[in-house]
Amino acid sequence: MEKSKNNYHIEMRSYRIIGWGWIALCAVGLMIAILIQQYLLAGGCVVSAAFGAYMVLGSGSFDIDGEGLFHRSSFGAWRIRWDEISRVEVGAGEGTMVLHGSNKRFILSSPGGWDESVKDEAFAFVTRQLESRELPFKPSGVAAYKIMKNTRVLPSQSV
Repeated sequence: MEKSKNNYHIEMRSYRIIGWGWIALCAVGLMIAILIQQYLLAGGCVVSAAFGAYMVLGSGSFDIDGEGLFHRSSFGAWRIRWDEISRVEVGAGEGTMVLHGSNKRFILSSPGGWDESVKDEAFAFVTRQLESRELPFKPSGVAAYKIMKNTRVLPSQSV
């Protein structure tokens, strides 16, 4: 959302909206299932709502600047410096970036979910940072399904 000379703060608001929408849909399904006494279906609705809760809690925000990337969510905080990145995977369909370092992995959500006011500039900045380090983008069919690895920090330790 906010930008200040190569400092970008990106709220993942669209992911939260989708997550809350999914939870609401599951809640309606749960009520209907209970009303028609389909308790197995009701249990399925509860389990399915957990995916929406994961989106809401895990979406958080990203801070990107000349030092590196920082992600904060309800589950914790993660960061990686540009100089730690040794290779990059990009989700073939959606654009999620997996930034690999020495026994590290940082997931940068797809720019499709970023706020429109900063998306183009922030993505161009990330691309310039990676290209200046001569890190080629390798297409990946599973980038969106990977998780952070060895990049967790205290929430107060931003980039």
